[in-house]
Amino acid sequence: MKTVPEKIAKYEVHEEVGRGSCGVVHRAYDPFVAREVALKIAFSDQSNLDPEKTLQYSHEFFSEAHAAGKLSHPNSVSLYDAGEKEGFRYIVMEYVKGYTLLDHIEKPALHLTLEQKVDAIFRCCKALSYAHKLGVVHRDIKPSNIMRTEDGETKIMDYSIATIMEGHSIDPDKIIGSPTYMSPEQILKKGVGRHSDLYSLGAVAYHLISGRRPFDGTEIKQVMLDVVHKPAVELKKLDSTIPSFLSDIIAKAMSKDPADRFASCQEFAEQLTRAFNILRYQERRIAQLENRDTLKSLDFFKDFSDDEVEEIIGKSEFISFAKNDHIVKEGDIDQAFYILARGEVQIEKSNKPLATLQQGDCFGEVGFLSDHKRTASVKANSDVLVLKINSISIDALSADAQLSYYKAFTEILIYRLLMTSAKLSAAIQT
Repeated sequence: MKTVPEKIAKYEVHEEVGRGSCGVVHRAYDPFVAREVALKIAFSDQSNLDPEKTLQYSHEFFSEAHAAGKLSHPNSVSLYDAGEKEGFRYIVMEYVKGYTLLDHIEKPALHLTLEQKVDAIFRCCKALSYAHKLGVVHRDIKPSNIMRTEDGETKIMDYSIATIMEGHSIDPDKIIGSPTYMSPEQILKKGVGRHSDLYSLGAVAYHLISGRRPFDGTEIKQVMLDVVHKPAVELKKLDSTIPSFLSDIIAKAMSKDPADRFASCQEFAEQLTRAFNILRYQERRIAQLENRDTLKSLDFFKDFSDDEVEEIIGKSEFISFAKNDHIVKEGDIDQAFYILARGEVQIEKSNKPLATLQQGDCFGEVGFLSDHKRTASVKANSDVLVLKINSISIDALSADAQLSYYKAFTEILIYRLLMTSAKLSAAIQT
């Protein structure tokens, strides 16, 4: 491939950001509309080919523009322009800042929650459903072809081997795609259509949710044989924390026989919607119960009812801190009261340690009652979880919850005064 110039047509070409099946992708800039774009350039300038082969290659490269150009969906990368300039064939697309689903699978720092994983697959279903209605079959759905933006949006990209259907399935002359995520009929060349994209998305969901490819042999030939003949291990058997209803949805999407899969990506999306709602409710309820039980075990909440504890949780905020993090800094103004739900903290004044607090202890009473500056700092001695209660939030509680709160809070204040009085008496006596 020729050296890429600093400018192609009106586009200012910057660094390479990726490679597709037909070309290399650069970050670029469109000065006319003042925006970043993704500029995909064909791998070869084709200067050594005869005119007929050059024309064929041009048609293959621009098939992506043909397919993507039919689409305008928030979950598919948008196409802006395509053309040829000084021997370079190029396609201009939306520049997406984020990571591929493969990045999210392979990099622990980019781990997604189960809700986020289901949401990403759901959005892909919507994009494919839209594409299929317009007669576009992607044919290469895989984790590296799906982006998740910095805002948590999901976008399918790389329509370079997509095919425009004319009301029927496609019989490819050769196997095109990624074997791990290919449908059985795609490998057997029995006709590729909407049902094939659906299977591939199911395989992507399997990999994303479990962290394991459905078929992961070391040889491509063996992987293909497994895709055609061997059922993937059910997700719920790989990981008991994966709900059965979600495992069953993915298994149906990956059925060997297209007739046993969902009738469409829209139907797949509808099932994922139900799964997402169940997951969201269950995870939030579990977290709520765990937090309630944690607080109920603390002395501060010993006289609270379950409903009152849940009220406090609803109007407060759980915050995690790592070892050596400052929870409160001397001189801050922060009208909040803190309850140490887990871990150990150290009270410091002018960087000198004064006391150590353990799980169940409280701090910040004076700041809660006034808007005066904090007179000491609080630093985490371990991983810490605190319940932060802002003074303004207490007014929104029911009368019973407020009464329980102020009763416990007053007991803390009395205890602090007694301890201070005892220390003063001891100091006077010495």
